[in-house]
Order: sequence, then structure tokens, then C-alpha cells
Amino acid sequence: MTTSLQLNILDSKRKAHFQKLAAFKKNGYLGGGTALALQLGHRISHDLDIFLSKPLSLNIVHQISKIFPLWKTLVNSSDELTFLTKDKVKLSFIFYPFKLQAFLKKDRVLPLPLLSPEGIALTKAYALSRRNSWRDYVDLYFILKNKFTSLSQIIRQSKKIYGESFSEKLFLAQLLYTADIAQGEVKTIRLLTEKTLTPTQVRNFFKTQIDAYLKN
Repeated sequence: MTTSLQLNILDSKRKAHFQKLAAFKKNGYLGGGTALALQLGHRISHDLDIFLSKPLSLNIVHQISKIFPLWKTLVNSSDELTFLTKDKVKLSFIFYPFKLQAFLKKDRVLPLPLLSPEGIALTKAYALSRRNSWRDYVDLYFILKNKFTSLSQIIRQSKKIYGESFSEKLFLAQLLYTADIAQGEVKTIRLLTEKTLTPTQVRNFFKTQIDAYLKN
């Protein structure tokens, strides 16, 4: 496959850290908003989220700290290590036990696999029932609008991957629940392919998607 990355969404220090992630390509992949932005170029994303197939052992933590000098640790557990580097880049290494290998994009030009938009949609759908984050709404909006997947596919595949941990009813309700998203959070998202995007616009888009899904 030929991979066209939107590297303009990364500044120079994040590009450098992205390349260093090659050390984790055997057991990890880049997910989250930055992985999506690298593929869609839809917004600026500052954090690097690395999903690992194994829990964070002392050996893995040692390897991470050798490659990325830790300036400030934000989360340190067997499931997650989140920290700021000395140049203030935020990285998260997350143990993700769910099987998403079928949704990985691999290429020799990539330092490590990227989770595809279809796969990111699943992680966002799963996360949405556990947190109410504007960036998750924005990313799902762009994935669906650009037809990388459909609402029915997200629901079907989420049930398969997450089992009883995923609730279709809760997910659909959460898509329409944008009332308590803070305006300050909306302003922190810097869009690249659209001038503005409001919670009302996103809610109306999702309502159209849900109505069509429920009719079928």
C-alpha cells in the first residue's frame, strides 16, 4: 500500500518523537486523534497515543524512559504510562487488550503501524460511553462524513470486539448528548479542513445518521 501522511499536523519536535516510536512497532501501534489526523489532515492533534498489546512491564517502562526522557509523569500504572517529555510533548503508552489487528495500516515508511480510521472509530465509540470529550465527537464526525465506515458497521464491529462492554443504546444516546461540552474545549480544537464546527452541527449530523440507521 502507499501511505500518504499529513505530516503538517505535527510540529518538528512531534515529528522527531513520532519517528522514535519505531522501537515499539512489534507490539504497538499509534491510535487516537493524532493517528487519525495523520491520515485525514482534519485537525491539529498534539498528543501521541501508543496502544500496546501487552501490559506495561518494568522492562517496557525502562525502554520508554531510555528513548523519551521523562520530564513529568501524569499517569503511571500497569495499564498506562502518560508523561510529558522535556520538550513538553505528551505521550501515552496504553495497554489495550482488545484485538484491532485487522484495522492496522502498515508500511515501510511508517515507524510503527497506524490504526485505520475504521479502527479509530471503534475506539472512539467505546470511549464515548466512558467520557464526554469534544475531540471524540469531532473525530467520529469526520470519519463518518468522509465515509470511511458507517454507523451500522461501527456498532456491529464494536459488539464483536468489545462484547458486553459496549452498549449500542448508550452509544447512540451519547452521540446526541453534546449539551455539556464546554465552549472552552470546543475552542481548543484547531480544525484544518473546515472553518468552524459546533456541537449543534455535530449533533444534527449524528441525528441524521442515527435516524437512517434505525430505519434499516
